[in-house]
Amino acid sequence: MKIDHISRIEEVALNAWPSPRQMVYDGWLLRFTGGPSKRVNSANVLYPSRLSLPEKIKYCEAVYAQAELPPLFRVPTPFSTPELEQSLLAAGYHSFDETYVLTCELAATDPVPENLWVQAFSVDEWIPYKGSICGTQPGPLSRQQQILHCIVPQTTLIVLFAGEQPVACGMGVLEGDLLGFFSIYTHHDVRRMGYARVVMSALTSWGLQGGAKLGYLQVEGCNQPARALYRQLGFELCYPYEYYKKE
Repeated sequence: MKIDHISRIEEVALNAWPSPRQMVYDGWLLRFTGGPSKRVNSANVLYPSRLSLPEKIKYCEAVYAQAELPPLFRVPTPFSTPELEQSLLAAGYHSFDETYVLTCELAATDPVPENLWVQAFSVDEWIPYKGSICGTQPGPLSRQQQILHCIVPQTTLIVLFAGEQPVACGMGVLEGDLLGFFSIYTHHDVRRMGYARVVMSALTSWGLQGGAKLGYLQVEGCNQPARALYRQLGFELCYPYEYYKKE
């Protein structure tokens, strides 16, 4: 896939999961949000560097220390270079959590089965449903709420119900003809019953109505069940990325 297309996917994916606090530094997007999400708490390599890489790494370490966050680098493989990898290794970093960006040409999907129903919610309404599905309850204003309130492109937040029981959820973010799939979760008591597939189908239908042509998502390499589902839905590897942290 051409680097320009990969760059566009990177840009829309960053827009779909924004940080309320960030800065651009010599082609890298530095994000400072706090919380567990690595995507919004890392230096994201986007464009070629003009400054020396050891200098850039030291600067990033300083600004993340000032923000009371550990330095973390997110490096899409197509944007990596031997020099960057060597500089990170020399500074004491190692790679971890390889993640795959998958894409799929979108097509019409099956309707939601009659015994299930889908409803879209606002950010503040959706967060408690997601918490109950994932088994976690956020505080009064969670960091994820802050992130979701910052999204500029058109977004839908849906919950799948079986009767009155919320069983799965998901988020779709539409920018141009690209539809991003995020936060696809199924309650642990009802996994492997096809509910995630129904959520993906509902999000796809929503995106197609808005002009989406290509879907994309990010999945950790270790998440074999999710990767198997997305493979069945026609998603293929576009490119991987890795994180780097201190030893």
